[in-house]
Amino acid sequence: MREALRTLELLGIVETRAGGGTFVRQVGPDDLAKPLQSLITRGHSLQDVIEFRGVVEPAIAALAATRITPAQLAELHELLITQQAKVAAGQSYADEDIRFHEVIGDAAGNELLTTMLGVIWDVLRASREQWLQTNARAHASLEAHHRIYDALSRHEAEGARRSSAEHIRAVGEGILRLLKEGRSN
Repeated sequence: MREALRTLELLGIVETRAGGGTFVRQVGPDDLAKPLQSLITRGHSLQDVIEFRGVVEPAIAALAATRITPAQLAELHELLITQQAKVAAGQSYADEDIRFHEVIGDAAGNELLTTMLGVIWDVLRASREQWLQTNARAHASLEAHHRIYDALSRHEAEGARRSSAEHIRAVGEGILRLLKEGRSN
Protein backbone atom coordinates (compact mmCIF):
# COMPACT_ATOMS: atom_id res chain seq x y z
CA MET A 1 0.00 0.00 0.00
CA ARG A 2 2.86 2.36 0.85
CA GLU A 3 4.47 1.76 -2.58
CA ALA A 4 1.18 2.42 -4.36
CA LEU A 5 0.72 5.69 -2.49
CA ARG A 6 4.34 6.67 -3.22
CA THR A 7 3.77 6.02 -6.94
CA LEU A 8 0.56 8.08 -6.90
CA GLU A 9 2.44 10.86 -5.12
CA LEU A 10 5.23 10.79 -7.73
CA LEU A 11 2.59 11.06 -10.44
CA GLY A 12 1.11 14.07 -8.64
CA ILE A 13 -2.25 12.42 -8.07
CA VAL A 14 -2.07 12.44 -4.27
CA GLU A 15 -0.19 14.53 -1.76
CA THR A 16 0.95 13.53 1.69
CA ARG A 17 0.81 16.05 4.51
CA ALA A 18 2.93 15.39 7.59
CA GLY A 19 0.62 14.54 10.41
CA GLY A 20 -2.41 15.04 8.20
CA GLY A 21 -2.56 11.98 5.97
CA THR A 22 -2.76 11.46 2.24
CA PHE A 23 -5.17 13.45 0.07
CA VAL A 24 -6.22 13.24 -3.57
CA ARG A 25 -5.17 16.34 -5.51
CA GLN A 26 -7.35 18.06 -8.05
CA VAL A 27 -6.16 16.30 -11.18
CA GLY A 28 -6.84 17.64 -14.65
CA PRO A 29 -6.40 15.86 -17.96
CA ASP A 30 -2.99 17.50 -18.53
CA ASP A 31 -1.74 15.96 -15.29
CA LEU A 32 -2.32 12.54 -16.83
CA ALA A 33 -0.56 13.28 -20.13
CA LYS A 34 3.07 12.94 -19.03
CA PRO A 35 2.75 9.57 -17.23
CA LEU A 36 0.52 8.30 -20.04
CA GLN A 37 3.07 9.30 -22.68
CA SER A 38 5.80 7.57 -20.70
CA LEU A 39 3.70 4.42 -20.44
CA ILE A 40 2.85 4.40 -24.14
CA THR A 41 6.36 5.03 -25.45
CA ARG A 42 7.96 2.61 -23.00
CA GLY A 43 5.63 -0.33 -22.98
CA HIS A 44 3.75 -0.61 -26.25
CA SER A 45 4.45 -1.27 -29.88
CA LEU A 46 3.67 1.25 -32.60
CA GLN A 47 0.93 -1.09 -33.79
CA ASP A 48 -0.68 -0.95 -30.32
CA VAL A 49 -0.56 2.85 -30.41
CA ILE A 50 -2.12 2.96 -33.89
CA GLU A 51 -4.86 0.54 -32.81
CA PHE A 52 -5.60 2.72 -29.77
CA ARG A 53 -5.91 5.73 -32.06
CA GLY A 54 -8.23 3.73 -34.30
CA VAL A 55 -10.57 3.04 -31.39
CA VAL A 56 -10.54 6.49 -29.77
CA GLU A 57 -10.41 8.95 -32.67
CA PRO A 58 -13.54 7.73 -34.49
CA ALA A 59 -15.47 8.02 -31.21
CA ILE A 60 -14.20 11.58 -30.86
CA ALA A 61 -15.30 12.37 -34.43
CA ALA A 62 -18.78 11.02 -33.67
CA LEU A 63 -19.04 13.21 -30.57
CA ALA A 64 -17.73 16.18 -32.53
CA ALA A 65 -20.43 15.74 -35.18
CA THR A 66 -23.08 16.37 -32.53
CA ARG A 67 -21.27 19.26 -30.83
CA ILE A 68 -19.25 21.10 -33.49
CA THR A 69 -19.78 24.85 -33.74
CA PRO A 70 -19.99 26.96 -36.89
CA ALA A 71 -16.63 28.55 -35.95
CA GLN A 72 -14.98 25.13 -35.68
CA LEU A 73 -16.45 24.08 -39.02
CA ALA A 74 -15.11 27.28 -40.55
CA GLU A 75 -11.64 26.58 -39.15
CA LEU A 76 -11.72 23.02 -40.53
CA HIS A 77 -12.75 24.41 -43.93
CA GLU A 78 -9.85 26.87 -43.91
CA LEU A 79 -7.45 24.08 -42.93
CA LEU A 80 -8.71 21.98 -45.85
CA ILE A 81 -8.09 24.87 -48.24
CA THR A 82 -4.55 25.30 -46.88
CA GLN A 83 -3.90 21.55 -47.04
CA GLN A 84 -5.10 21.43 -50.63
CA ALA A 85 -2.85 24.33 -51.63
CA LYS A 86 0.16 22.74 -49.96
CA VAL A 87 -0.47 19.36 -51.60
CA ALA A 88 -0.77 21.09 -55.00
CA ALA A 89 2.54 22.87 -54.34
CA GLY A 90 4.22 19.66 -53.21
CA GLN A 91 4.67 20.97 -49.67
CA SER A 92 4.13 19.17 -46.38
CA TYR A 93 0.99 19.98 -44.47
CA ALA A 94 1.85 18.11 -41.26
CA ASP A 95 1.03 21.12 -39.05
CA GLU A 96 -2.35 21.58 -40.70
CA ASP A 97 -2.98 17.83 -40.42
CA ILE A 98 -2.36 17.95 -36.69
CA ARG A 99 -4.54 21.06 -36.29
CA PHE A 100 -7.35 19.44 -38.30
CA HIS A 101 -7.49 16.56 -35.83
CA GLU A 102 -7.11 18.91 -32.84
CA VAL A 103 -10.13 20.98 -33.92
CA ILE A 104 -12.21 17.81 -34.15
CA GLY A 105 -10.99 16.85 -30.68
CA ASP A 106 -11.89 20.27 -29.34
CA ALA A 107 -15.33 20.02 -30.95
CA ALA A 108 -15.97 16.72 -29.15
CA GLY A 109 -15.86 18.65 -25.90
CA ASN A 110 -14.26 15.87 -23.85
CA GLU A 111 -10.97 17.12 -22.47
CA LEU A 112 -9.87 13.73 -21.13
CA LEU A 113 -10.33 12.00 -24.49
CA THR A 114 -8.51 14.75 -26.37
CA THR A 115 -5.66 14.81 -23.84
CA MET A 116 -5.18 11.08 -24.29
CA LEU A 117 -5.35 11.45 -28.05
CA GLY A 118 -2.86 14.33 -27.93
CA VAL A 119 -0.38 11.97 -26.30
CA ILE A 120 -0.95 9.46 -29.10
CA TRP A 121 -0.43 12.20 -31.73
CA ASP A 122 2.86 13.16 -30.09
CA VAL A 123 4.02 9.53 -30.13
CA LEU A 124 3.07 9.20 -33.81
CA ARG A 125 4.22 12.67 -34.95
CA ALA A 126 7.39 11.61 -36.80
CA SER A 127 5.75 8.65 -38.55
CA ARG A 128 2.74 10.77 -39.57
CA GLU A 129 5.03 13.44 -41.05
CA GLN A 130 6.93 10.75 -42.94
CA TRP A 131 3.66 9.30 -44.19
CA LEU A 132 2.58 12.63 -45.70
CA GLN A 133 5.83 13.08 -47.67
CA THR A 134 4.59 11.56 -50.94
CA ASN A 135 2.02 13.25 -53.11
CA ALA A 136 -0.18 10.14 -53.47
CA ARG A 137 -0.37 9.59 -49.72
CA ALA A 138 -0.97 13.31 -49.08
CA HIS A 139 -3.83 13.28 -51.63
CA ALA A 140 -5.39 10.20 -50.03
CA SER A 141 -5.19 11.77 -46.58
CA LEU A 142 -6.67 15.03 -47.86
CA GLU A 143 -9.59 13.18 -49.49
CA ALA A 144 -10.24 11.41 -46.18
CA HIS A 145 -10.20 14.77 -44.38
CA HIS A 146 -12.85 16.03 -46.84
CA ARG A 147 -15.07 13.01 -46.08
CA ILE A 148 -14.70 13.60 -42.33
CA TYR A 149 -15.45 17.31 -42.76
CA ASP A 150 -18.54 16.56 -44.88
CA ALA A 151 -19.95 14.26 -42.19
CA LEU A 152 -19.17 16.81 -39.46
CA SER A 153 -20.80 19.62 -41.42
CA ARG A 154 -23.97 17.51 -41.73
CA HIS A 155 -23.75 16.64 -38.00
CA GLU A 156 -23.81 12.94 -38.90
CA ALA A 157 -22.19 11.12 -35.98
CA GLU A 158 -22.09 7.71 -37.65
CA GLY A 159 -20.73 9.14 -40.90
CA ALA A 160 -18.01 11.01 -38.98
CA ARG A 161 -17.15 7.85 -37.04
CA ARG A 162 -16.98 5.75 -40.20
CA SER A 163 -14.95 8.29 -42.20
CA SER A 164 -12.52 8.78 -39.32
CA ALA A 165 -12.13 5.02 -38.79
CA GLU A 166 -11.40 4.46 -42.50
CA HIS A 167 -8.86 7.30 -42.53
CA ILE A 168 -7.04 6.13 -39.42
CA ARG A 169 -7.03 2.51 -40.58
CA ALA A 170 -5.53 3.47 -43.94
CA VAL A 171 -2.91 5.80 -42.43
CA GLY A 172 -2.04 3.30 -39.70
CA GLU A 173 -1.60 0.44 -42.16
CA GLY A 174 0.45 2.71 -44.39
CA ILE A 175 2.72 3.85 -41.57
CA LEU A 176 3.35 0.26 -40.46
CA ARG A 177 4.05 -0.79 -44.08
CA LEU A 178 6.37 2.19 -44.58
CA LEU A 179 8.33 1.36 -41.42
CA LYS A 180 8.55 -2.32 -42.37
CA GLU A 181 9.91 -1.37 -45.82
CA GLY A 182 12.42 0.97 -44.16
CA ARG A 183 13.72 -1.86 -41.98
CA SER A 184 14.13 -4.23 -44.94
CA ASN A 185 16.21 -1.71 -46.93
